[in-house]
Amino acid sequence: MIRVQFWGTRGAIASPGWATRRYGGNTACVQLIGSESLEPGGAVAQGNAHLILDGGTGLALLQRTLMRGPWGKGYGELHLLLSHYHWDHLIGVPFFGPMFVKGNRIAFYGSSVNDLRSSIEQLFTSVYSPLNGAENLAAEVEYCQIEPGGMEVGGFHVRAVTARHSAVTLAFRIEYGPHSVVYTTDHGVGDEAVDAKLVELARGADLWILDAQFTPEQRLDFQGWWHTSHLGAVKLALQAGVQMAILFHHDPANDDAVLDRMGQEAAEMAAKRPEVAAKRPEVAAKRPAQWSPAQGKVAADSGLQVLMARDGMVVDVGA
Repeated sequence: MIRVQFWGTRGAIASPGWATRRYGGNTACVQLIGSESLEPGGAVAQGNAHLILDGGTGLALLQRTLMRGPWGKGYGELHLLLSHYHWDHLIGVPFFGPMFVKGNRIAFYGSSVNDLRSSIEQLFTSVYSPLNGAENLAAEVEYCQIEPGGMEVGGFHVRAVTARHSAVTLAFRIEYGPHSVVYTTDHGVGDEAVDAKLVELARGADLWILDAQFTPEQRLDFQGWWHTSHLGAVKLALQAGVQMAILFHHDPANDDAVLDRMGQEAAEMAAKRPEVAAKRPEVAAKRPAQWSPAQGKVAADSGLQVLMARDGMVVDVGA
């Protein structure tokens, strides 16, 4: 089983407030644990397969639970995969408690050791941090490049390909036993070659966490930002034949009501999958997709389950 816990699901900038209270306002951070018995939000035992995807403001919340375990005592080991180095995916790192505890080992993984090191270390310069330099961190910090053919990281097998974004951005396929989670944030759908590469990476996965920042109208306004709409994300998920898609990296301008509408539209698109309608026309005609804003869940007759990511959401893959 892979436990997936979402600590931050926004893109661009944190957006706390009354209008975003149901989906949350923290920026990108997702935790993966390979285990058979864990309580949501509970301390993670050392020895479980364990990865953290991106270090947005959600990382500052995650560190509170980690500090109750080995990482608060100085004998913890952590592996953080960074898709890229934009602020919304890094801004939680300077406030990450385990880095300030002597004895801990923190390993960051990215597309380039040099870019990774400079992006992390600049966060601790005197301009941004009272620490006055990454050399004053108590934990041992290591920088690693993701190997093109895949590698073992934190008890998982990880493969990566490049997405389409304004900076070099990695999409990850993470496998634990027979189960797999794919993480694709900050991707602009539309380049056939890149889209095909991502679909192949996600082929048959249990879960695909997908960039769906904009509505189609917003995407036209921000074409150079290279993000995907909720409809474009569902199209990719259907092509890849995944069991579940979680739409992620919500725009800070999109409040709960907008995300509810995007979820409903995603449900309708998944339910209208052409090959399903051809095989079961009576179902396609009479059974609309079911959408629950409270659960953020879509049940579609295509067999694809779609959820809108929410801060605090826990999904057990393979349970």
